[in-house]
Amino acid sequence: MDPLLIAADDTQRAPGGRFRTHEFVRILSLAWPFHRKLAAGILLSIAFAALQTVGIGVVFPVFTILLEPEGLHGWAHRALAGHRLGVEFSPPSPRGTVRILKLHSGPGEAARLQAGDILTGADGGAAEFLRGMAEGEAGATITALVNPGPEQRLVELAPAPLERHFRALRWAMSRLPSDVSQDRIRTLLYVLAALVLAAVSGNVCRYFGEVLIAKAILSALMVLRERLYERTLRLPMRFFAGQPTADIVTRFVQDIQEIQRGLITLFGRAIREPLRAVFVLVWAFFLDWRVTLTMAVVGPLAVAVFWTVGRSVKKANHRLLQAYGAMIGALTASLHNLRVVKAYTAEAYEEQRLNAVDLRMFKQQARIAMLDAFVGPMMETLGVLAGSLVTVWFANLVLRQEMTPSLFMTLGVTLSALFDPLRKLSDVYVRIQRSTAGAERIFQVIDQPVERPLSAGGTELGALGRSIQYLHVTFTYPGAAGPALSDINLEIRRGETLALVGPNGCGKTTLVSMLLRLFDPDVGQILYDGVDLRQAALPSLRRQIGLVSQEAVVFGGTPLENIAYGSMPPEGGPPDEALRQRVEQAARRAYADEFIRGIPGGYDANLGERGTTLSGGQRQRLAIARAIFRDAPILVFDEATSQIDSESELKIQTALTEFARGRTTIIIAHRLSTIQFAQRVVVMDAGRVVDSGGHREVYDRCALYRTLCDTQLADGAGSGAPSL
Repeated sequence: MDPLLIAADDTQRAPGGRFRTHEFVRILSLAWPFHRKLAAGILLSIAFAALQTVGIGVVFPVFTILLEPEGLHGWAHRALAGHRLGVEFSPPSPRGTVRILKLHSGPGEAARLQAGDILTGADGGAAEFLRGMAEGEAGATITALVNPGPEQRLVELAPAPLERHFRALRWAMSRLPSDVSQDRIRTLLYVLAALVLAAVSGNVCRYFGEVLIAKAILSALMVLRERLYERTLRLPMRFFAGQPTADIVTRFVQDIQEIQRGLITLFGRAIREPLRAVFVLVWAFFLDWRVTLTMAVVGPLAVAVFWTVGRSVKKANHRLLQAYGAMIGALTASLHNLRVVKAYTAEAYEEQRLNAVDLRMFKQQARIAMLDAFVGPMMETLGVLAGSLVTVWFANLVLRQEMTPSLFMTLGVTLSALFDPLRKLSDVYVRIQRSTAGAERIFQVIDQPVERPLSAGGTELGALGRSIQYLHVTFTYPGAAGPALSDINLEIRRGETLALVGPNGCGKTTLVSMLLRLFDPDVGQILYDGVDLRQAALPSLRRQIGLVSQEAVVFGGTPLENIAYGSMPPEGGPPDEALRQRVEQAARRAYADEFIRGIPGGYDANLGERGTTLSGGQRQRLAIARAIFRDAPILVFDEATSQIDSESELKIQTALTEFARGRTTIIIAHRLSTIQFAQRVVVMDAGRVVDSGGHREVYDRCALYRTLCDTQLADGAGSGAPSL
């Protein structure tokens, strides 16, 4: 198998593995019809991210309850009092005082307080002062003692109104047990209950969000496969000439699977994890704005890592998809021809060939695995480095009593929670790049022109009235060294039985393939009652022709489904009685009814893949029954009797003779016994018509035909021209 054929779309690839925006947008457009499910899933993901942040936020009160002497209520009173005065207070000291760490604009500045001043309540300790300041009404004044000692002074402080989120904090604290000094365990239980509720609610949202997103994506991919089915089945045969079937199969399976992974990652982690990071970052900013400086340094480095690795992965994945096609093709060929492999004791050779293909696939898989493995440790390293620097910075603040231990611990947990989404985002860009690589290959097929537009609005053809004419027809297969047909001029009259003979590769099958418009001439034209086939409506042309190919095609399914192929009810529904009677009548005329009824299950028996349970003669009689069922006015029969017994051959010839009566029949003949009822013989060689006429006259004047009759076409009855 030529790997260049599998890489047929390499010219469409973006140089250097850069991001293909066009393919990415087309992938997204697939999901738009299911935007309601996607929107609901995304909203649930947003709820999950918010509830996860609530869970992280609960860590701070837990640490405050366990580590700080002032307790949770004491911290809340200090935060509320500081906000209302425009200052930042240190935790109360054992002596019952608080120190001003920072001063902002507000009542504290108006009262001429300064950073470093020590305050306590005029009628009690710092705790009572902070509680009164936190819970007092706006406009009421509270007296405080500043810098107790010889130079102490009293100040009247009027707390400012609370903003909405601080009012929410005060309301929440009012719902907790008030005497935390005596009942901290009870307060802790309340806080942990909130943590459990947030975790359960968040994971419920995540579950339903992921289910909705997955259903939307799978529905979109089902539509994509339908489009790919529709386009592939309607592509002209020229596209498949030399194109490995395994490569097309790989696009249906592996490439779409890559798109599935990419879309689920995009609408799942690519939305959920950044939202988590944003919510956690907002919480971290609320705790201490300096945390954002860490992200300002680490964020661009993480993006640079994602971008670099993603480009490399896209190139490697494109080569991997090609290798998958080569592997499927090699394996399919080996299994399909297993009888020959065993007969020639070539198991070891086939094993080596498959191993060589597998090794090429392994190299690309290993490269992708290395790149995937690099991102995680790199992000961990960046996280540890940034975390270590921040730890030193914040530890210094704790030692200088500018930060409480509980806040230090909470910021540590918050930073860890901040890097967790980044770690999970490490392969998002990689997966999206891999999905665009698969999308390129799929859209390369979908964008191919199909047969239908070429015949849209064409002339509707009926039963043949006069003749079919080939006028100066020349055709060359894509990539072939020379033409398969050269300047063919031939007329086939209505009701005539014509036998095409010639050595292998002379163009017989190509000639009848062009009648079906499986290929169009490079030069010349084919006329059907004077209508150029390229101007005819393609379905109407093919409805006039019944085809029995050289390799009798049997589809996996039942004899009933094979004979009525194309006429069965949609979605596998049961056929009506009239259809079954037509099938059985066609089978009797093709001498297939006798062996079908001998199969367990009869017309409803499963014949296996490609009809492997049938003999060669039985498969061919089944194919003839299919042509009889179609009842087309033109019959094309590519005879293949070399692998069937004489009894089957006699039945096939009898069925063919009876069915061809009154029809225009074209037979690609391989034996004299098949030519015996042909009215005219056309001899072909090297893509040209070299002679035409009755059997006796062509035998007498054409040396090639005489040689064929005496050798290849002889059926064992002796040489020479039998009396026909």
